[in-house]
Amino acid sequence: MNITFRKLAEKTDLEKLEELESAVWSESSVVPSHMTLTLAKFGGLFLGAFDGDRMIGFLYSFPGHTDQELHLCSHMLGFLPEYRKQGLGVQMKWMQRSEALAEGYRRITWTYDPLETVNAYLNLVKLGGVVHRYIPNCYGELADDMNRGLPTDRFLLDWHIASDRVMQHHAGKSVRPDASGLPAVLFYQEKNGVVQPAGIHLDQSEERLSLPVPAHFQAVKQADMGAAAAWREATRELFTHYFSKGYIVTGICRQQSTASYILEKRSLEDVLQGERLAGAK
Repeated sequence: MNITFRKLAEKTDLEKLEELESAVWSESSVVPSHMTLTLAKFGGLFLGAFDGDRMIGFLYSFPGHTDQELHLCSHMLGFLPEYRKQGLGVQMKWMQRSEALAEGYRRITWTYDPLETVNAYLNLVKLGGVVHRYIPNCYGELADDMNRGLPTDRFLLDWHIASDRVMQHHAGKSVRPDASGLPAVLFYQEKNGVVQPAGIHLDQSEERLSLPVPAHFQAVKQADMGAAAAWREATRELFTHYFSKGYIVTGICRQQSTASYILEKRSLEDVLQGERLAGAK
């Protein structure tokens, strides 16, 4: 494929974006073009992916202010189904980083469901983001297929785009995370072919911990909504607890039926100085 990427600022481009949003997500999620056009004029960053003249993917973000710092809020990223799982999202995120740095930003934030491990792998392992904040039921009840039936709990991910950590990921020099041998704060079992939580530990104090989650959460939802709700409840309690104790999510390791988050009790400044070599490969 000969896919090209470019910034979107013209009315015709943002009208195409509105059409693509509806095709990728749903009509209820679409931001009207008169709003995106206004955002684009006053600090918003909109990127499009094109196959020829056809827009097949998009990413948009807008300025935000938290922790007494101006940053970029990355709100939505999406591609048409036939263009997914081809690395285009990663390319678009690196372009977003380049454009944001040129505008003076040093941090980009966005939310994602901690039980969606494909997103987790992109955000933590490929891009070098970190997480230390958990938002219960962030968006309230949503009726789309991905979210229906459960609270919309979210991680707030911080992408410190000028940090040594992110520069190492951009250069392909990051260390692959490894959770083997780490104390686990959650135990699980497989019942009727579905991975289910079987107990949690709130008293671990080691410097590095692992927290297993289902590798394919949507499959768990389809097979057993009760098990899915149990995963949401258990992981909410664990992440909230360990974040309050100073732990930071720095990576995730994928296995066949589960994936293990890595939590480290280190300062954010230390984490952003670059990958830790000890205990990783």
